[in-house]
Formats: sequence, structure tokens, C-alpha cells
Amino acid sequence: MTVQLQPANKAAPAPAELQARKPTRIRLDPSMTGADMVSVIASENIADLRHNLQVFMITGSAVSVHKSRVSARRLRVFLKGTNPFMLPERYKPLAMNLKLVMTILHPVRQHDVVTDWLDAGGLETRDRRHDRAAMVCDAQAQVSDAGMIGLVDEFAKLMQAGGWRRRGTEVLDQPCLCVVPGIIDQSVQNLYRAGGLDQVFETTGDYHGFRKDLKRLRYWFEFTRSLFAKKDIAPWRKTAKLLQSTLGTVNDLDEARMTGHDRLVGAGAWGPRRSASVDLAVSLSDTLNLLPKFWR
Repeated sequence: MTVQLQPANKAAPAPAELQARKPTRIRLDPSMTGADMVSVIASENIADLRHNLQVFMITGSAVSVHKSRVSARRLRVFLKGTNPFMLPERYKPLAMNLKLVMTILHPVRQHDVVTDWLDAGGLETRDRRHDRAAMVCDAQAQVSDAGMIGLVDEFAKLMQAGGWRRRGTEVLDQPCLCVVPGIIDQSVQNLYRAGGLDQVFETTGDYHGFRKDLKRLRYWFEFTRSLFAKKDIAPWRKTAKLLQSTLGTVNDLDEARMTGHDRLVGAGAWGPRRSASVDLAVSLSDTLNLLPKFWR
């Protein structure tokens, strides 16, 4: 029998329970009720968040930090989209603590991003990695003190028991395709409430609100994608993803300048690269707004 050994410079992959995971693809059936749809979306997002938080509490890895923040953000988006149907006392404690967890993890995430920039630039990062260990310990203690995993478990039980619905939400007893259009319409309206992205850059220049609203819209497309034909939803998902990535580039460039690392972009390259990214983002924003509203 031949035994194959791992190469000396390649670590064995961590077991699945110690690996942060991407969002679970949600499977919805058009025949299910709106209430069942809400429960399914909630349970999948809760499971993802619980898993990624546990991985962070054990490993503190950069991936677990990022994935935990993504999971928390997705669950917050779900709660925001469905709060007209939910009793406030049922979802608000979790919503507040989701925001708290994202705030707790933000400094570690930013530290990781800057470290990646420095690594890419061939600069020394040993001291930063030592600092990170202390930051992770502090963040883990704060997440533990917040009792976040316990709150997630309690909310999961609540969703399963069905004690979350407000009165007057009979629309949830109808097929889920009677509920989804209103949620997506509201997300689109929120995205363009201040006009196009060109107006945002020409006036306040504060594109962060637009970025957040774009993520909310993208997440709802991801939550409900199984309800629609691929040919209909694909242009929205593809354009929104590219727009989000482009705005992420603008944000990274701004972060680099604010932290004094814009030199890593290249001599004289920061301004032209940011300008090109802004122009592309504005163009994609206009394209997105003109796509057919297939969900109506």
C-alpha cells in the first residue's frame, strides 16, 4: 500500500466545522406560502451566521471574520425586508446585536485588509500580525459577552414556532410570489431614492449609503433567485455584483488614502484609477436601473 504524504509546505485543510462557509443557496418553491418562505430564508441565514461565528470564536481567522460579517449583514437585510410582518419585540433584540457584532468585527476586518495591501506591496507585516492576535482576543470576548450565539439560537426557535407574525399579515398566507415583489420593489426604491449614482457623486460624494442599499437588493435577489427564471434574474444579479465590486474598489482606494497607504496603488495611479472606477460605477448604476422589472 502506498501512503501519500502532505507536502511539507502545504498544511492539511481544516475540518469542515473549522472552516467559515459561504452563504447557503436558498431553495424556495413557488407553491409555498409567504410565511413558509420567510421561515426558510430565516433558518438558512441563521445557520450560516451561527456556524461562522463559532468558527471565529475558535480560530479567529481572517476568513471567519469576513464571513461572519457577511452572514450578520445578510440576516440584518432579511429582518429589514420582513419587519412589516414581524412583531418588533421578536426581531429587534437580534437586529441590534447583529449591528453590534458587525461593529465589533470591523476593526479586525480593516486590519486584515490593510495587512493584505502591505503583503501585496512586499512590506513587513510581522508586527501587524502580533497586534491582530490581541484584537481578535478582544473581539472574541465582546462577542461572547453579547451572548450572540444564544440570541441566534433563540431567534431560530422563535421562527420555527411561528410566534413572530404581526396581526394583519394575511398576505403571508398567499403564495410567496405575492409577497416577494413588494420587498424587491422597496429595495429598488431605496437604492435610487436620492437619484442615480452620478447625482450622489456630484453632490455629497457619500456613496456608502448607496453601497449598503445595493447589498440589500443583491441579497434579496440571492434569497429569492430560485423563484425566477435564470434569464430574467441573471442580468440584475450580474450587473449588481459588478457594481458592488466596482464601488468596493472605490472604497478600498479611499481607505488606502485615509490610512496613508495610497502609495501601494502605484506612483500617480491613485487619482486615475479612482476616476475610472467612479465612471464605471455610474454607468453600471444607470444600466441596472433600466433593466426590466421582471419580478412584477
